[in-house]
Amino acid sequence: MTALLMQQAGYDCVGVHMRLQDKASPDAVGAADIAQRLGMPFHEYDLADRFHSQVIQPFVEGYVAGETPNPCVACNRHLKFSALLKIADELGCQYLATGHYARVEHDDALNSDARWVVRTGADSSKDQSYVLYTLSQEQLSRVVLPLGKYHKSEIRELAAQAGFPNANKSDSQDICFVPDNDYSGFIENYLGKPCPPGDILDESGKVVGKHQGLIRYTIGQRKGLGAHGRPVFVQSIDAAQNTITIGDDEETLYTGSFLVRDFNWTALKQSPENPLLCSIKAGYKHLPKSGTIQLVHHKGEEYVQVSYDQPQRAISPGQAAVFYGTDEGADTVLGGGTISCSL
Repeated sequence: MTALLMQQAGYDCVGVHMRLQDKASPDAVGAADIAQRLGMPFHEYDLADRFHSQVIQPFVEGYVAGETPNPCVACNRHLKFSALLKIADELGCQYLATGHYARVEHDDALNSDARWVVRTGADSSKDQSYVLYTLSQEQLSRVVLPLGKYHKSEIRELAAQAGFPNANKSDSQDICFVPDNDYSGFIENYLGKPCPPGDILDESGKVVGKHQGLIRYTIGQRKGLGAHGRPVFVQSIDAAQNTITIGDDEETLYTGSFLVRDFNWTALKQSPENPLLCSIKAGYKHLPKSGTIQLVHHKGEEYVQVSYDQPQRAISPGQAAVFYGTDEGADTVLGGGTISCSL
C-alpha cells in the first residue's frame, strides 16, 4: 500500500526487499509480486551479515548482560533507514517510503529552528513512532510515511480494493528472528551452549533458590522463580555475579528516576540543560507517563536523567525510553535513548 499510495501521489517507485536471514523469505516473493502488479522495478539485497552484526548479536549480548534489549529499534536505526537510504542513493532515488504507522513532518516553529520531526500515527493502536527516535535530520528529510494518516483497517480495505492478496494478512506479533517467541532457546542456540544457572537471592542477600540462566528473567517477572510460599518478583539482575534478586514487595519495583544512554534528539535541537517537562514511554507497550528529562554527567559520561512525576513499575535496562512533548505537542517525538540504570 505504501508503493501504491506513492505512485498515486505521482512518484516513480522502485521496490526493495531486505533479505535478513540466510534462507529465502516468503515475504520476498510477496514483495516481488506486488512490485510486478504495480509495474515497478524490484531488487532484493542480502543484508544478512549486517542484520547479524548490528541487530542479532547486540540482542544476544544485551540479554547475557542482564538487560532486555529491543532489536526493532536497532533494526530501524541500522537497516531500515541507514542501509536502505544508501541503497536509495545507489538506485538514484531521492526518497525512502516505508509502511511505518507514524508521520514525518517539517515543523518551522520548534525551537525557532526548522526541524524535521516524527509524530505519532493516526492509528494509536498501531503507532510506530517509538522505534523512529534514532533518525537524524538528514534521514528524516528523505523519509516518507504515507500510511501514518490512516488506520490499519482503512489500509486493509484499500489493499483489498486494489486486489492485493495480502490485504488480510495477520499482523506480526513476534520478533522476526525469534518466531516462536522462545528467546532463551534462540540465545542458547546462538551461543552454542546453555546459559549457566546461578543463585536467587532475597533482598537481604541470602540464597533462596537457583535460577536457570539470566536470559530467562526480566525485571518485574513473577513466574519461574520457584515456590516461596508467597508471590515474589524479580527486583534486579546482576550479570557479573550471575544472580537475580527477588522480593515480595511489589512497591520496590517502582522507579522514580533512571539514566538513559546512547540518546538522539529529533524535535529537540540539543540535550536539555534544565529539567524539561515531557511524556516518557519506557517500553513499546508502555503508556506515556509525565516527567522531566535533563542532561547529566555520571561517572564521567553524559546521560539523560529521566524523573517521573509518579514512580513507574519494572523499568528495564536495555529498553528504549522515548520522549514526547506535552499538551499540543504530545504527538511529537522529542528524542530517546537506551535505559541504562535506575537511580
